Amino acid sequence: MSQEPYPSERPFSGSHAKPYDGGAYGSQGGYPPYQAGQPGPYQPGQYAPSYQSIEGEKAAQTSLILGIVGLFVAGFILGPLAIWQAKKAERLGVPATAGKVLGWINVALYGIAILFGILLIIIMFAGFSASTYSS
Repeated sequence: MSQEPYPSERPFSGSHAKPYDGGAYGSQGGYPPYQAGQPGPYQPGQYAPSYQSIEGEKAAQTSLILGIVGLFVAGFILGPLAIWQAKKAERLGVPATAGKVLGWINVALYGIAILFGILLIIIMFAGFSASTYSS
């Protein structure tokens, strides 16, 4: 005889299913009994971060991302934004040193690059103007 590939009865719905007894805490629904005036097992704010720390961590992460991306693209714009987000995170009590350092590195590197570009343009114009007068 062939067996059915799937049983017709759901696994925990038949007569062999046992009711849940509450686990390690007995029959109180899985939690220790609560006494009035005593702190419960989970206090509000004990494990949940505050709104301020969540916003601070978002600002710190944004600062880090802006600092990293700024190393490759538009660092002169993203560097100051990274510094601004890092300062915002630090005002909210979350350290954001990496984002701030990367922001300052972006500002310095792109500032040097812009100064070098301006100097290069000045040298090129000076060279062209000197060559036109010498002929």
